[in-house]
Amino acid sequence: MALFLKYLIILLVLLALGYLVWRAFVKNSAADLKRSEESRRALQQQVQALQRQLDEMSRSPLNVTGLTPVLHLAVLNIDTSFTRTYIREDTSRGLRFEGALRADICAEYGVRLEEVRFRFDETQRTLYIANFHPGIISYSKKQLNWDLARAFRKRRLLGRSLPPLSDNAAQAYASEMTHSLRAEVEKEIDERKIEEFDWLSPVVSRQVQDVLRAALGRPEIRIEQTSQPASDGFIGIEELSRVLTDTPKIPTS
Repeated sequence: MALFLKYLIILLVLLALGYLVWRAFVKNSAADLKRSEESRRALQQQVQALQRQLDEMSRSPLNVTGLTPVLHLAVLNIDTSFTRTYIREDTSRGLRFEGALRADICAEYGVRLEEVRFRFDETQRTLYIANFHPGIISYSKKQLNWDLARAFRKRRLLGRSLPPLSDNAAQAYASEMTHSLRAEVEKEIDERKIEEFDWLSPVVSRQVQDVLRAALGRPEIRIEQTSQPASDGFIGIEELSRVLTDTPKIPTS
């Protein structure tokens, strides 16, 4: 009986050890194998999806409707800010808006030469230029922020002014004005028509004319700017270069 119990205990110990080994190695390995298989399937699906996208892109033609040559001449780098102040009133509702919008701008200022048109008068040695509009060429930063934006309702009682009231109507009026006025300034910036930069136009015009003489290799010619739109006889800068190449130079004294 004692011998039987001894072998029974040994058997139970061996079974326990076997279970522990199975639990530690076999079961975990099976779980790891299952997770690895799931990861492999997920990766395969991603590869197949990317392959489908690549096939679609390779089958999709690139439609080019037109190419426009671009030739900008930037003569100034602007890093500045300006503030617009506003007062708007809705007299029918007795509402008044007061605001200050600050614009922070980093930009290149110059001329888009692809838009300029030229006419060279050989007898007078004069180059006439039209569509010459100095302005912003490109931006590296343009941020608009309201330093002040408030609206209130004016009140009167028996002919006497009462303290202004900021109610729901005034807040809605402030929101309306901030959106519309900001949109106006953004349009000016996008269309290169910022009145705060108007003083730069004559300065840039002189610099661009000097650069044109140097670039064309004709320091002796006189340049006159016309405010009229380009008419017959005006040409682009590429054709102008060919015309001046065929025109003999006059030595400068």
